[in-house]
Amino acid sequence: MNLSVKENTKPVTVLVEGRIDTNTAPEFSAYVDKLVRHGITDMVVDLSSCDFVSSAGLRAFVALQKSLIDGRLAFTGVAPEVMEVFTTTGFDKILTFI
Repeated sequence: MNLSVKENTKPVTVLVEGRIDTNTAPEFSAYVDKLVRHGITDMVVDLSSCDFVSSAGLRAFVALQKSLIDGRLAFTGVAPEVMEVFTTTGFDKILTFI
């Protein structure tokens, strides 16, 4: 998995390439937690280059949403096969997609 921040975007956009699974979810969490600690309150997670999200990834997304107490979190670029994971688990009802 590769993570990067898209330059000069408001809100901050985090680009995810690869898979978010048991092995990579901690890396994702550490990366976005650092952004939150530096004062980022609004974030978009771009999953257009992400081909798999496991339950560990879903947990990381919910933890991120909780850490943005007064901020906003949205997901974009979600491939149909990844969106199916959100829909099947009901996470499409608690997370925001743009």
